[in-house]
Amino acid sequence: MKSNTNYLRFGFFHRFCHFLIIISFFGLVLTGMPLAFRGYDWARWLYELFGGYPTAGFIHRICALITFFATFIHFVFLFVCVSVQKKKGFFWGPNSLLIQPRDIFDIACDIKWFLGLGKRPDFDRWIYWEKFEYLSLMWGTLVMAVTGFILWFPVQFTKIIPISVASIIDLPGIALIIHRYEAILAAGFIFTIHFFHTHLLPEKMPVDEAIFTGAITEEEFKHERLNQYKRLENQRQLQNYEVAPPSLFVTFLTRLFAIPALITGLVMVGFMLSALIVWIL
Repeated sequence: MKSNTNYLRFGFFHRFCHFLIIISFFGLVLTGMPLAFRGYDWARWLYELFGGYPTAGFIHRICALITFFATFIHFVFLFVCVSVQKKKGFFWGPNSLLIQPRDIFDIACDIKWFLGLGKRPDFDRWIYWEKFEYLSLMWGTLVMAVTGFILWFPVQFTKIIPISVASIIDLPGIALIIHRYEAILAAGFIFTIHFFHTHLLPEKMPVDEAIFTGAITEEEFKHERLNQYKRLENQRQLQNYEVAPPSLFVTFLTRLFAIPALITGLVMVGFMLSALIVWIL
């Protein structure tokens, strides 16, 4: 008999930040990818759909500012938790998103499980691939921020470096190349690896609602993060995480928003792959 107990997976702040990232990321991809693939009909159609020049560029910059805002408040949150509230476990332990020796062990066990040589490993609060995604998001945001600002204010940034260097190094040109290929890499990764790990697993389809509703069932908790479940149970903290199940209305709104976003991402991957195949051939 299935349990009706639900547990808190993500608090409101984290869900809000993720929502900002979703909105800004899709806005950046849908207005930026057409420039990277401007030789294709679908790219020109998509660019015109968002108003063409200069409207699409304004949307792109607004979405960039939303991304920077989400990143800023995330680091403010970390600062308050670590420096003001003196909370522990952000840099080490089961609640940390930083790579640790335990993750190497989990990767090895996961590979053995894929090969049928062992049982599925029991994970804690953060699975190793979630940590890699988080760290890659931080790195990618930094790279896109630096190169994006150079492209936004090319004259000002060119004046910063010595004239002798500027005459040899085309700073905006280099920034454009890095910005473009980092964007393609990020879009390809999110719309494939992240989507398949999160939403397209058989037990999650059509969408993993946890990041939107904040809640997971007890069965999900035990299946995905048994070590965290047992740890909270042993510490007698498990009941503190109990929440009411999401209402049918919230579930409906979640799917109304998430499923079209998921389809859009997969369609964009299809366009990008088709362009790559044409380029190779």
